[in-house]
Amino acid sequence: IHQFLSLQSKPVSMHLFFILLISSFSASSAFSGHGFSYTYRINMISNTALRSNGNISTSSRIQETLNPCVVLMKQIIERHQHLWEYDGGIYSLAQGVVYWKPPSSAYEAMEDAIKDTNNPLHSYTLDEGLPSLISALGDKLSRENKLAAENTSIIVTSGANQAYMNCVLTFMSEGDLCVVFKPYYFNHVMAIQMTRGQGALLVGPIDDDGYPSTDWLRNQLESNPNIKMVTITNPGNPTGISIPTEKLQEIIELCRLYDAWVIFDCTYEQFDHTGENSFLINGTTSGETGFKCFSDEHVINIFSFSKGYAMAGFRVGYVAVNTQEDKGKDAFAQMVKVQDTIPICTSRITQHAALGALTAGRSWVLSNVHTLEAGRKAILDALSPLEKTIGGTGAMYCMAKLPGGIDDMDFAEELVEKYGIAVIPGVFCGLPGWIRVCYSNLATDECLKAAARLKQGILDLCVDK
Repeated sequence: IHQFLSLQSKPVSMHLFFILLISSFSASSAFSGHGFSYTYRINMISNTALRSNGNISTSSRIQETLNPCVVLMKQIIERHQHLWEYDGGIYSLAQGVVYWKPPSSAYEAMEDAIKDTNNPLHSYTLDEGLPSLISALGDKLSRENKLAAENTSIIVTSGANQAYMNCVLTFMSEGDLCVVFKPYYFNHVMAIQMTRGQGALLVGPIDDDGYPSTDWLRNQLESNPNIKMVTITNPGNPTGISIPTEKLQEIIELCRLYDAWVIFDCTYEQFDHTGENSFLINGTTSGETGFKCFSDEHVINIFSFSKGYAMAGFRVGYVAVNTQEDKGKDAFAQMVKVQDTIPICTSRITQHAALGALTAGRSWVLSNVHTLEAGRKAILDALSPLEKTIGGTGAMYCMAKLPGGIDDMDFAEELVEKYGIAVIPGVFCGLPGWIRVCYSNLATDECLKAAARLKQGILDLCVDK
């Protein structure tokens, strides 16, 4: 792109100091179905005096939005990478990814789509997604999540984060409030901050078991009619806790009574290690289990191919809406407006990849998830010298509380520099003085080595200091 721009640039007289240009491959190169665009900035000072009063600025809401912590940790890793290049490199336990690769069926589906000269890969799909993928997802939701296909409408999104943004823009008006529970998933909070402002967030506590406090939620719903949306991630990011079905049902009932939407982020549906939401799938001889979701009309379920199917870079997620009654039908229709405005559709070729991945099935995902057990135990042991830890029962995370007085940001950088380990500072999850640790992004042997480094760092910086 830089080479392209260098050939296109011409001297231009401008009155603005910064001009932001957004271009697209879609119109000029017939790439509409691939979802590619790029942004570039021209910095030019006109020979004519700049006519500016100095008030040009970015949005106050975006300025108040959290900085992306994964980007920050990658910068810290890059800053200290040279110190570890001869000692195995820096092990990242920061970003929530898995160490395995997508199933071969995902790549085979893409290859077949590319070879098919009658496949319009260059063009848009329906806003909702490829009909064949929508159909396969309906079958999956019915079989693995107990969401009846005939009552469920689906929108394929560019990852679960875009699915959540679709919900924010569909359900929240100015003055409405969204409940999140601390510690929270930072990108959920960022979506609210940048679109509705910090004042639209209502942050609740978890109880001693690490579950969202339903007593607090009940009190808030009774006293605050502006609560429009309640966000639950299960299994939890960053808590690493699977929430029992009974607790989820209680949240659903409270929100029904007080007319609030429940957004369930089920990104980690295959990582329910303790089986809190498991059920035996009918017709299986191998004892395969599914992950129970809820089909209530005021419940929206979000899913992702990024974790279990290891397709984070493909950017494919989806949102499921119960459209059996008018309320759900209207919600879906309004959400399609958001979809049409943001991506129009998810990249066609990656939708083919997702369709191929589904043929590998839940059993393929679970066989990979089971390989995390040794690393999970090693990370929990590494954190054991600390006063308090939570997690390890779901998703791919644990959290731990640092001793009083230790700044989690400083600790995280020192851990990278001196011990070659990257974690997420808890301040980004609403818990300063804590850290979030991911145990899925390294294969077992490397995870065990990383756990040993982490434990030594904790002993040196937190216990023996």
